[in-house]
Amino acid sequence: MQILNYQFRFSLLGTIMAVLGIALFSALGTWQVFRALEKQQLQQEMQQKLQQPPYVLNNNPDSIEKRKFTNVEVTGYFDKKGEILIDNIKQDGKAGYHVLTPLKLANSDRVIIINRGWIPLGRDRRILPNIETPATKVRVKGMLAPPRSKPPLILGKLDTSSRVWLYYDADAYAKKFNYRLLPLVVLQDKDDANGFVRKWPKYDAKVSMHVGYAIQWYVFALIVLATYIGINLRKVKQESENE
Repeated sequence: MQILNYQFRFSLLGTIMAVLGIALFSALGTWQVFRALEKQQLQQEMQQKLQQPPYVLNNNPDSIEKRKFTNVEVTGYFDKKGEILIDNIKQDGKAGYHVLTPLKLANSDRVIIINRGWIPLGRDRRILPNIETPATKVRVKGMLAPPRSKPPLILGKLDTSSRVWLYYDADAYAKKFNYRLLPLVVLQDKDDANGFVRKWPKYDAKVSMHVGYAIQWYVFALIVLATYIGINLRKVKQESENE
């Protein structure tokens, strides 16, 4: 096929590979666009939830899964024997622990973990910090959230023999303390009593990241197309006419 002074010659194999490459990269780009839209919608839903009045957990603990990332209010009793420290938590560049204390819901046998915040590591790791935990009925306010993610690389079985855990494992925790454990945790409000340093990171849907990936895949598709055209398009040499 010739267009003006250019001739387009192509092979069947090269065309198939180009079409497959363009289709693949375009599909990946479109998938990232849809992921960005989903994340943006999730971000908006979370903002709307946080503007609503606190959900009273005692009234209906079984619907907790639907209340993820919402404000919550729960009344009950802290259980000191189930209190653990999550190790290797940094706050403002300093090493320390997250204090996780189980709360037994008033008038119920259900238990929810309260993340009461961060405390610094002492001079000697062998000496654990003394944590004051009220024995009377308390009302805790905060936000319902999934437990902190486990480390990406786990070597061996989680050691649950001491108060210091490398990470929180809900199944291992419920088994050790024989709790009817609710699946989410409460990130205690920074102004609530009986807590420590609470600078909870804001949820970031990373919409811009997905948009960036989408642009990247679409650029790859354009590169394949440009390469295909560049390889197969040749300028035709014009022979000089005899006078």
